[in-house]
Amino acid sequence: MIPDVYAPQNVNGRYTTMVATDKPTITPRETATLPPTSSPAPSPQNGGLAAWVGVFAGFLLFFTTWGFSTAYGAFQHFYQTDLLRDSSPSKLSWIGTVNAFFLISTGVVAGPLFDWGFLIHLMIAGCFLTTLGLMMLSLSQTYYQVLLSQGFCCGIGSGLIYVPALSLVLTSFTSRRGIALGIVTCGASIGGVLFPIIFIHLQPHIGFPWTARVMGFIQLGCSCIAVPLLIATTKPKRSSPRQLIHWDALKEWNFNACGVANFLMFMAYFVPLFYVPFFASQVLETSTDMSFYLVSILNAGSAVGRLGSALLTQRLGAGLILSVSVTTSAALIFGWIGINTQASFVAFCVLFGISSGVLISANPLVIAHPVVSPSPAIIGTRMGMLWFAASLGVLIGAPIAGVIEGHGGGNEYLGLQLFSGAIMTGGGIFMMVPLLAAWRYDCHQKELE
Repeated sequence: MIPDVYAPQNVNGRYTTMVATDKPTITPRETATLPPTSSPAPSPQNGGLAAWVGVFAGFLLFFTTWGFSTAYGAFQHFYQTDLLRDSSPSKLSWIGTVNAFFLISTGVVAGPLFDWGFLIHLMIAGCFLTTLGLMMLSLSQTYYQVLLSQGFCCGIGSGLIYVPALSLVLTSFTSRRGIALGIVTCGASIGGVLFPIIFIHLQPHIGFPWTARVMGFIQLGCSCIAVPLLIATTKPKRSSPRQLIHWDALKEWNFNACGVANFLMFMAYFVPLFYVPFFASQVLETSTDMSFYLVSILNAGSAVGRLGSALLTQRLGAGLILSVSVTTSAALIFGWIGINTQASFVAFCVLFGISSGVLISANPLVIAHPVVSPSPAIIGTRMGMLWFAASLGVLIGAPIAGVIEGHGGGNEYLGLQLFSGAIMTGGGIFMMVPLLAAWRYDCHQKELE
């Protein structure tokens, strides 16, 4: 039987961990016996019907939130060539980055609300806002109307769903977290594959307004399945009120390094997602349909990466998988500089999708590790704080890349590519701090066993 482990304490630069067993725990300096009235902290549940129903509901919600957000490259291409043709690429990027910013940053509020037991309230409000935003998008004619509906309304609604859905999975599983999280995050990949295809096939025939409404009805249908399932199977426990922000976390080097790493990684991650269609049509001179399909191909690759990482997590650990993912993603972005054929660019989209998709599936497992989140009770809050840091990177990454675009001499995308690759590399360097701390912690636990 594996003992229950409490949060590690840093003593003279080394982690000392208290383990709850049937016998006193003996350390090199002292002997400590648990009081007679104490009992080991209950372990989190590890599956069960309600937990797997939550995974299915999370899959549907990720399909309509992250899936819609990562498909923005197709929307930006249409806006620049048709609906909002007078706007610059950098200005149009703000629509997608504002959506992704609120999707991630709203977690700083939604995370604590999840900890307080407001899961169902968050899901209902989030589903309502995302559906409303898509319906309002169908009526939009100007830049600011599109920004308000797709950027703000859909983004905030998605943000109320995202972190609580992740936190529900993380608190419902122990050894099966990787598989459960992989299934949930695959919903984002499948949404990222299907939404551009829906756009390609519907927009020329029924127009942009009805295409947006069809996507709104898809959102509504998924919500009408997911929310009742959560209501029927989950019983959120209301805990005592806490701070929205754990200020003590800002004094922890592992937490801060993880925050800087997420800021940099997600700043770089969304640049290829948004500019794949433009590079394909302008540099490689592909058809409009093919440039849209490349967004779907990239997101299909991310599904492979997320499922693959889920299967390998128990064997190799989330930290190793995440470090390989970030390193590979940075190398591929630099390799993007030398691409000049359609076949090689398709290969890039597949490989970058596989490697970067792990950022969404493995990253939460690292955040849930005791060196970053010492207690399961604060996972939601700390995850919200770290995702807020990531959202700031998302917000400014693609617009900066849009300004840099065209300043690469003969290769107009050279500056954009170098910027994205360098930022991803920096994120990988900072991420090594919590990953090495997690590795030392895990080695210490194995010695205790």
